[in-house]
Amino acid sequence: MNNSKTALLNRGQLQQYIIEQSIKHLWLANQIGVSEKTLTRWLNGSVTRIRLSNLNKLASALNCEKGSLIARSEVDIYPSEENRDILVNELHNDGLLYELMISNKIKLAISLIKSTFHSALPSAIVANFYIKLGYAALIHRQYEKALQYFDKGLNKAIKVNDLPLVFSANLGTAITLLFSCEFKRSHHYLVICNATLQHANQEKAHYYSTNALFYLYSGDINAAIQSANLCLNECDITTDSIEKNLFKSTALQLLGACYLLQGDIELAYTLCAESLNVANLSGYNRCVAVSKGYLAAIHCTNANYVFAEQLIAQSIALVSDEDIALPSLLCISLFIYRKTGNSSKFAVSLNALNKICNTATVPNTFAIYQLYLINIEQGEMHKASEKLTHIENTLTQLSLPLWQPWLTKLS
Repeated sequence: MNNSKTALLNRGQLQQYIIEQSIKHLWLANQIGVSEKTLTRWLNGSVTRIRLSNLNKLASALNCEKGSLIARSEVDIYPSEENRDILVNELHNDGLLYELMISNKIKLAISLIKSTFHSALPSAIVANFYIKLGYAALIHRQYEKALQYFDKGLNKAIKVNDLPLVFSANLGTAITLLFSCEFKRSHHYLVICNATLQHANQEKAHYYSTNALFYLYSGDINAAIQSANLCLNECDITTDSIEKNLFKSTALQLLGACYLLQGDIELAYTLCAESLNVANLSGYNRCVAVSKGYLAAIHCTNANYVFAEQLIAQSIALVSDEDIALPSLLCISLFIYRKTGNSSKFAVSLNALNKICNTATVPNTFAIYQLYLINIEQGEMHKASEKLTHIENTLTQLSLPLWQPWLTKLS
């Protein structure tokens, strides 16, 4: 027999043998001659096939028939069809996924979704799961992977003519393109979503919050305020309490940012303080972190520098290095540390931001703008002029002409 051949491992049966015989994972891995990590991958289904040479050793160590460890099909990989169907229902209905997302257990969510894929799974559920995988990748700033998942979800949804899922896939694509600073393409998908808004179901609040963020990024503050208010109105009628808190907090954050830019600091503070209260109710660290970040910016604007530095430090500590919110929080920290004159912490934040953002992004452009202001403050006009030219060119490249008039106003 050729030992390079593989077989489909019946991990449910493997788990049962291990439990029945009270076998330690490390001992079993040593008996086979593999790492404990490899054994864990067999057990959790991230690796579904096993070399026949390892299968023979596994059967010998477990004192069982080799055939009992071989799955007949992908479905047999699961401990039982009943358990698999329960998991599919839990993931499809969002409750479990929300809990995992809120707990920042993104990798576990991805693993669970992937473990449900099999040939008998209805196409609509497959489409839904691809869209969920897209959001999981997006949260980790894996933009290309997210776009691939959303595209797969879109194709599956179109195939079964599930219009709400088509809307969801298009919205996910728009959000991904927005965060990757491809604003023209993002706007294209938002236009598609607007034309099919009747199919949005519970995602209207999500659509309006995305629209608000798009307009805020684009520099159209009045349009951002209008969309954020539409999001708040939608949150008042939604029946999903978790979604309500998430999107209500986001809308309040965006409104706070808009009014801060317009100079209404008192209203901005009120809105961001409320957003933090709602975020705390949701239990979602990302929402809490962003709300604290905006509040830090407001306190800094009011010259409450010590409190501003404390808040932004707390905010950044709430998110991981790969979190989608980190670039925005680092931008706020640059603003704060420039205003407080904390050059060492400014340098740390700038270095962290440069590691995750290339030159043609909004966060990187904001960082250069802060450096431009430092040059102005220090009387280094030639350096300031070079940075201003770079900023204007990047804004043109990103199709963000509305921000150019703001440069003078924000100085």
